[in-house]
Amino acid sequence: MSLNLLNSLPMSTFVLVHGAWQSNGTWDLLIPLLEKRGHRVITPVLAGLGTDQSRLSRDTTLTQHREDVSAEVSRCPDPVILVGHSYAGMIISGVAESNPTQVRRLVFLDAFIPEDGQSALDLLPPEIGAYFRGVARDHGDGWRLPGGEGQLDLWGLKPGEAREFVRARLCDFSLRCFEERLHLPANRKGSIPATFVASIAEGYPARPFFAPFAAKASASGWEVAELKTGHDCHVECPEAVANILLSAALSQ
Repeated sequence: MSLNLLNSLPMSTFVLVHGAWQSNGTWDLLIPLLEKRGHRVITPVLAGLGTDQSRLSRDTTLTQHREDVSAEVSRCPDPVILVGHSYAGMIISGVAESNPTQVRRLVFLDAFIPEDGQSALDLLPPEIGAYFRGVARDHGDGWRLPGGEGQLDLWGLKPGEAREFVRARLCDFSLRCFEERLHLPANRKGSIPATFVASIAEGYPARPFFAPFAAKASASGWEVAELKTGHDCHVECPEAVANILLSAALSQ
């Protein structure tokens, strides 16, 4: 699609939802690329994360995060393009379930695609769940998952500006958010147009965990794009992600 056509799109509202161990500052490189083309961008603060991290506790849940985003979406006068990175695939699936008429399109950025009754840990290999529970037990009073270099390595961030950018926006996370099962009895996300963005850099350690969701998206007839980045594609390659989102805004 030509740049001129993307620049001439009618105004859309993008709601960008960040993943685990990060803050809404993770979108700082992407936001201006969308706003300069006349679009509105909303980046919800998730309970206990980012600028709200002082309130992170064992009571922080996926349900709270779903409600945080649903509240933002409900205030928008027109249907939005709802974008979720990583863990936020759980959140945006839940928001689509409760607010289907307010979501024009879903975009999963290297993200979980859950079904009814699944938790994030259900979607990961059992050894990963055991590892997270061990970390919480040994270093987080049974619930806290500290953010640190291990996440940056897992996400395939090599030494340099992108790694420093993400490190500066790291925060701790709650195991309970990964353990909570999501209820999607109507599977309303299945009736909303969707795009999946797969991160496929060679040597990106978490790629095997998210590749099944790209395959699932393709089998479901979703648009699938691939970027040769690690997990934080919107940090490593914000221009490419912006163009994918603008193309998604044009699609119906």
